[in-house]
Amino acid sequence: MTGGRTDDSALRHVDNLYYEGPHYDRRYATYTHDIDFWCDLARAHGGPVLELAAGTGRLSLPIARLGLDVVGLDVAPSMIEQALRKRGPSGPPAFQVGDMRSFALGRQFALVVLACSSVCHLLSDEDAVSCFTAVAAHLGPNGVFALDVATPGHETIRADGIHKDRFSYPDPTAEGEVTVRGRRTYDAATRCLTDDMAYTFSADGRTEYVHRTSRMYTVGQLHPLLARAGLRVVQAYGDFDGHQLTDESVTQILLCAHG
Repeated sequence: MTGGRTDDSALRHVDNLYYEGPHYDRRYATYTHDIDFWCDLARAHGGPVLELAAGTGRLSLPIARLGLDVVGLDVAPSMIEQALRKRGPSGPPAFQVGDMRSFALGRQFALVVLACSSVCHLLSDEDAVSCFTAVAAHLGPNGVFALDVATPGHETIRADGIHKDRFSYPDPTAEGEVTVRGRRTYDAATRCLTDDMAYTFSADGRTEYVHRTSRMYTVGQLHPLLARAGLRVVQAYGDFDGHQLTDESVTQILLCAHG
């Protein structure tokens, strides 16, 4: 079983403080509003479950506690290391480092999850189709591929290019706080959103700089990319309470199947 390719472009994308597991957990400690939705979906479809861009196990761990067989894949080694620390010496979930654009796990899944707008890490149509093709190859005959992605306008409206306070969180490695300032810009031609952030540590006063790029997707832009991989959208929601997707929705949630 292999996680597939993990080339330099993928590793460079996550080679910064934003993707270090302990910092990620502190930063997103209160990001819990979607967990019940994903657990209910996993309970409805059963296992095995594959989570792509699994991070530190924020979703894989509670889904595994339902008694399901779960695999979590992430390209960032620090994320997987943190997930394994949280899981303990034995699974489930099974966590491994791998690139979601190309992976070969040698099995099929009843449910494949790509949550938390992680599809935005796919910075080109080619990368998206490569990922969706790998998903289709791992999806059982009646399996479901579920993803969520922020509505582009909700993200780009904050892309004003102005340096400002962004967020803060307790330092996971020392006493004190980590405070983050940054600016966000958007290139409409490439649909790429860029965050340039400065992380300052109160413990010693040092600052580390992070550059993060993500690509925006609408449902209309995802449909043909999914179709190229042999997948179709069978259900869409506009929030994690299961309401209908509308032009005013902040989140786009898609359930996809073969065909």
